[in-house]
Formats: sequence, structure tokens, C-alpha cells
Amino acid sequence: MKRATFCLTTILVVLLLGGWVWADDYLKILHVSEPYEIMGQKQAGSEEIVETWLSGNKARMNSSDRTSVIFDGDKQAMYMLDHGDRTYTEVPMNLSEAMAGMLGEQEGGQEMAQMMAQMMGAMMQVKASVVDTGTEKNVNNWTCRVYELTLNMPMGQTASEICATDQIDVNVSMYNKIGHAMMAGQQGFEELLREMEKIQGVAVLTVSRANIMGATVVTREELLEHKKMAAPAGSFDIPDGYTKQRFMGM
Repeated sequence: MKRATFCLTTILVVLLLGGWVWADDYLKILHVSEPYEIMGQKQAGSEEIVETWLSGNKARMNSSDRTSVIFDGDKQAMYMLDHGDRTYTEVPMNLSEAMAGMLGEQEGGQEMAQMMAQMMGAMMQVKASVVDTGTEKNVNNWTCRVYELTLNMPMGQTASEICATDQIDVNVSMYNKIGHAMMAGQQGFEELLREMEKIQGVAVLTVSRANIMGATVVTREELLEHKKMAAPAGSFDIPDGYTKQRFMGM
């Protein structure tokens, strides 16, 4: 009897632990943009719920009912989905390879691709710096360490205060990639991800101030919820019936 009870307990423990190991991660984030004015035009503030799923080498971010981003680590590509138009755009992580693929069949295509990649890289180059302030604070029952992230881009500079905790068990590398999806393909993106590795844990509160063309744009991202649960079927696939759009019109 004792042996049977021990075996049953062992099986239950294995199943429970296995469930946690194999479960995906769900993160619910509140994104708030404060009103601002740029070039004489007033822009209204906004609030939206951003949902992120992490599963092995793949991730998905739903920023609204209309748009989603899928990251495929095996293919090293981002996919931008427009649910309204039922279209998607593939954004390669390596801009030079993407240009070469698009222009490779043309005469002088390889040289032209390299030149265009260099020009676009200079226009979109990202430089990042992370500083550990050494201070701590509590955010939504999580104990967090405070970091300062500075992003320098041709369009302006963004300074962020990031409160991160190591009390949440997720793949932080994947979380950072999908969280900075809009910079994918830009020169310096990989360096940004490496700099982000200085941040220990998951960002649960980020307040950013971006200086763009003389305007200050303030945004706030707050993690509301994290769960270990299975992602809906097909979350990391391009939906049937969606039409591929050419990257950057090429």
C-alpha cells in the first residue's frame, strides 16, 4: 500500500512539474500614452491592454484587436499582422540579408543591397545604454530593481526607468525581443538586446520619455498579470487567408 501511494505521489509530482516546465507564459500589460503636441498638432492620450505569449523559441504580442506581432526564433524573423486587412509583413532580423534576397536577381543586386542596407542602417541606427541604479522599490507586490535605459536614434532620444523583478519565471530574452519588435531589423538591434541582458528579470513597470522633433512623449507600461498556461492553438502561425505584403514596398 505504501509503495502504491509513493508511486502515485511520484507520478503526480512529475505531471505537475512537467506541466510547469512545458506551460507557456501569458503576460498582460497596460500601455498608457500621455497626450502630447508635435509640430503644432495635438495628439490625444491612449490606453490599451497588450497581451504577450511566450512559448519556447516563439513569442506573440497582441497590441489591439487589429494588430499582432509574431517572433519566430527558428527563422529569425518578425511577422507583423494586420487583422483588419488580413495581411502580414515579414521583417527579417538581418537587414542586409533581406536586401540581398530582394535584389539578388537584378544585375549588381548584391552591391546595391549592401549599399542600401548601410544607408538604411545609418538612418535607423539604435544605440542603447543600461545603468543599474542600485535602488529597489515595490510594484504590484513584486520587489523590483530600478534600471535606466537610454536609447539614442536619429529621430531622437528615449530615456526609460525600468523596474524589473526576478520573481517571475519567464524567458527574458524572448520577452525583450517581442517587447522591442518595432526595432527589429534596425542596425544596433542585437546590441540593444545584449545591453538589455544587464537588466536582471522581467520589467514590471517602465516609464519612458522620448524627445521627438522637439516634443516629449511619455509612455507607461505596467505588468498586470502573469500566468503559466497554454497559448491558444495557432498563436504562433500566420492565420489562413492572410496575404503577404512586401517588406518596405520591395
